[in-house]
Amino acid sequence: MKTLLLPLSALMLTFSFCGSNDDPEPEVVKPPVVTPDPDPSDNEHIKRGYTLNSSMQGTAALVGKDHKAINTHMLPLGWNYTESPNISENDHNTAPHSHTVYDAVLGQYVFQLTLHVEKVVDGDRGALVDRQRNEVKSQADKRQWDKMNGNWDEWQVLEWKFKIPKSFQPSSSFTHIHQLKAFEGNNSLPLITITLRANSNGKNRRVQVIYTGDAGSSSKKTLVDNIALEQFEDEWVQVIQEAHFADKGFYRVKAVRLSDKKVLIDHTEENISMWHSGAISIRNKFGIYRSFGKPLSETDGVVTNGIKDEDIYLADFKVYEKNTNSAPEPHYLD
Repeated sequence: MKTLLLPLSALMLTFSFCGSNDDPEPEVVKPPVVTPDPDPSDNEHIKRGYTLNSSMQGTAALVGKDHKAINTHMLPLGWNYTESPNISENDHNTAPHSHTVYDAVLGQYVFQLTLHVEKVVDGDRGALVDRQRNEVKSQADKRQWDKMNGNWDEWQVLEWKFKIPKSFQPSSSFTHIHQLKAFEGNNSLPLITITLRANSNGKNRRVQVIYTGDAGSSSKKTLVDNIALEQFEDEWVQVIQEAHFADKGFYRVKAVRLSDKKVLIDHTEENISMWHSGAISIRNKFGIYRSFGKPLSETDGVVTNGIKDEDIYLADFKVYEKNTNSAPEPHYLD
């Protein structure tokens, strides 16, 4: 015959319930609430006076959903997805150009953006001329999203992760995977780009960081060049970009390969004009925006510069801000 042994705490609890109805109920001790530490980069930026304004990731609910669902997911977070071949009947809108997929390395859902030039040629928002685009961008058309962009005299930190597949073939003209670009004003050329480029023979595949001041092409200069693209392929890369949006501003970009923490890019520019005249703000863009090299009208509709169907994977977008300008207006440079 087995003897049932009750722990002392159980006996005490039983005894209390056997008392009169006037006896108080035993006190329930709740476990302490444990708040996880924020991301280490959050701590670093917050200690320097920054506020995290928004962040964005993919979710399981987006798996198998189309570009409209992805855009709907992004809108409340301050970004949109309205610059893809799917938005126009004049473009290659019958095939998907965006997916949400699970990435085992990051342990989360990420965005996959695709462009085609092989069997079918994608265009640029319905225009099939000399380039194509598939980009996510910050919203800039509503006052509530001023916090997403660099307004005059503000400081901003952008963080995101990207991965490009092995054997990614850039255009010899341009393949931008990130842009800082003026909203309104002098916005024909981006202020900053992270650009993938190759020589005309397809070799010397490299990563560049390019700056274009308010004077346009005459003020264009390559800040970073000849970073071998092979160092980025099939690897998640964390980018941290900091800017002071002023005439005598500041710009720093750092790119770290996550697998081994190798710093691939770390470049700083001080006393650099980080504005285009007449702009209301400087918005951020991510994806693939690339050139065919020549207009399709000159090549019988065939892309001849060696580029091919490509993907880019994007994750963990964050926007921090300090010295906030909460009522931006067009600002003109002297």
